[in-house]
Amino acid sequence: MIVQNAKRRTQNDKLKFKSFKIYTLVLSFTFLVLDFALAKTVAAQTFSLIPSTATKSADLEFTVDLNIDTGGKKVTAADVKMTFDPAILQVTKILDGTFFTATSHNIYTGTLYVGGSFSDETQTTTGSGKLATLTLKGKTAGTSQLVFVCTTQTTDTNILDNSAIPNDIVNCAATKNGNYTITETATGSAGLGGGAVTPTPVPPVTGVSLPTIMAFGFGAFLVFMGLVFIF
Repeated sequence: MIVQNAKRRTQNDKLKFKSFKIYTLVLSFTFLVLDFALAKTVAAQTFSLIPSTATKSADLEFTVDLNIDTGGKKVTAADVKMTFDPAILQVTKILDGTFFTATSHNIYTGTLYVGGSFSDETQTTTGSGKLATLTLKGKTAGTSQLVFVCTTQTTDTNILDNSAIPNDIVNCAATKNGNYTITETATGSAGLGGGAVTPTPVPPVTGVSLPTIMAFGFGAFLVFMGLVFIF
């Protein structure tokens, strides 16, 4: 009986150890898959817009940062081509960012271009930063996307690495378009052709005013305290 119990315990221990090994193997595989997926996400060479969404009144200017992330790769230059609905949205100006030492840009009807590089062709950079700041203005009510034109071509959106013959390493799938909603301008708003806004007069308080009420209350309190001390 004792021998049988010992055998059972030995078998149970073996089963537990085997189950533990399987559990450890599955857990390790899961972590490997997650690490690989996370690494691919983090390492994306891409562009982004901040803010990527906004709701603004027509004729009101607002700014959007155009950012670049090299995903840890050394790069020598980058450029962006974007499109938008010119009936709804207008790009009024583009300011240079700080990621590259030289930035160029052009604004056309419904299209904009931004490029960044170094005057020294051997210079490289890595990490993330601001390629440019876009100043936008709504023209009429509606919604317009700011779309990255990104393909395998070299005439649209690109990030060039530091190879002898630079390769385009941009991850087009990782770019996220902007989405901007423009609302109607309120009629008669100041600065928008409707003249100055006339403040709505505050009607005077009729009857007993607030200072009078406060004075009356304070006087009543003093009378009450006097009666307390007398009696």
